[in-house]
Amino acid sequence: MITPFDVASADESDLVAHYEMARAAFAVDHPDAPELGYDDYVGRLRVSHPEVGEQRRWIARDSGRITGSAVLGLPPSENAASARVLVRVHPDLRGAGIGTGLLRAVVADLPHDRTLVTAGGITAGGDGERWAAGLGFTTVERVLLQVLDIRATDPKTWQAPCPPGYRLEEWTGSAPEALVETYARARNAIAAAPLGEASYRHPSWTVERVRQAEESFAGQGAESRVCVAVHEAGGEVAGFTELLSFPAIRDRAFQQDTAVVPGHRGRGLGLAVKSAVMRRLVAERPGFDRIMTNTDAANSFMIGVNHRLGYETRRTMLVVEIGADALRERLAR
Repeated sequence: MITPFDVASADESDLVAHYEMARAAFAVDHPDAPELGYDDYVGRLRVSHPEVGEQRRWIARDSGRITGSAVLGLPPSENAASARVLVRVHPDLRGAGIGTGLLRAVVADLPHDRTLVTAGGITAGGDGERWAAGLGFTTVERVLLQVLDIRATDPKTWQAPCPPGYRLEEWTGSAPEALVETYARARNAIAAAPLGEASYRHPSWTVERVRQAEESFAGQGAESRVCVAVHEAGGEVAGFTELLSFPAIRDRAFQQDTAVVPGHRGRGLGLAVKSAVMRRLVAERPGFDRIMTNTDAANSFMIGVNHRLGYETRRTMLVVEIGADALRERLAR
């Protein structure tokens, strides 16, 4: 039986069952990843990101046991024609149609203006890749999961200096009024980062959009740590990085975008801002033990920067896509 699932109103027994199913799936799909505790897992279920948009959830049950789950994300703005799907099934029960049944429930609820279905975080060579390929999904991007083990990394690794002609400024939460306009412009430099053949489009950042994102994270109790490199001669933001952490996920932070504005590249600004934000994080959150980030497999420059900071590449993940109508046809067979 497949039914909608509301995290906010779910009782404790269902949350525990949801966790146990996911924990078993993680052990097979992400065998190299540290085990995620119950509280942190439930915290992740409750976290939302402005770029993900509205989320709808379903679970599959068999004799009361949760056997699988699905999430539908409806991103806004530039990606408003796409829908993001995550389907997870207990490894002992795969191949029995549970995942496909969950996907049917998702597609039945898909708004008519969402013409593309995309899924990410699929471990290359795993069950998810084979399942998606069998349904007609096409791989459009390869992404590396990179993890920084804070306690195993020498803090001297994060001492990259700020290049001459620039200064570093940092904040948690809201960007200073004096910098927010050029910070918003600098965020658009991420558009140069490779995305393979994925249809995803980076946000078009404005001051208003920056403030909306800040408000969204603040509403969840999240901490957005930002470090920017300011060009001394012009006073504008030339490069930036952002680290996110959430109150319900107590042992890790998530490296978000890092980019340098054209004309300021090649000076080591990316390494400098990422080093600075790490120094501040370990000082303010000594209980954290890892940082996680995703990097396009073709982005050799940023992969190299991350390795210099102590990140290790743990696995390759896939982003897959299919047209919504084509998926409906497949599921109707």
